Amino acid sequence: MRMIATALLCLAAIPCFGQSAGSDEATRNLELLKRYGELGRQGDYAQQAAMWAPDAHNNGRAVTIDEIRAQLEDLHRTFPDLRFETLESTASGDLVIVLQRTSGTHQGIAQTEIYGGMLRGARPTGKHFEILRTHWWRLKDGKIVWHQVVADDLLMMRQLGLIPDTLPARKLVTPAKE
Repeated sequence: MRMIATALLCLAAIPCFGQSAGSDEATRNLELLKRYGELGRQGDYAQQAAMWAPDAHNNGRAVTIDEIRAQLEDLHRTFPDLRFETLESTASGDLVIVLQRTSGTHQGIAQTEIYGGMLRGARPTGKHFEILRTHWWRLKDGKIVWHQVVADDLLMMRQLGLIPDTLPARKLVTPAKE
């Protein structure tokens, strides 16, 4: 009986050890992304880009470290006052999810695929935007290997005055009476 109790105790402890290891990985990954944000606030986009794996994927496509650096520079050239305020974050193992309030004033011309390429070539409007964005990150061996963002880019484009708040009403054509 004592042997069965000892075996059950050992089996019950296994998930705790697994969670602890995952929890340690999650904590490390949250700290890495916090450092990533600090580097961005300091304008050190080369160091930020260096935190990406050479075979990383960003928003559905493979990217090089040079492409990431160029996009980070472009973001801050297009929106010199760009701010990311983390509202909530959670991590489990290699996955980190961050909800942020993002804001900035459109003062430059985007040259890369930032914001899905919607801003490329758009003349600066001088208008301010503020939207929520959710970032999904996967990290491996201390490097970002995958990132996906979900954001209300349509609202951002409306706030920047690049698309109208409303579309003109379509005139309905009624058939003529005979």
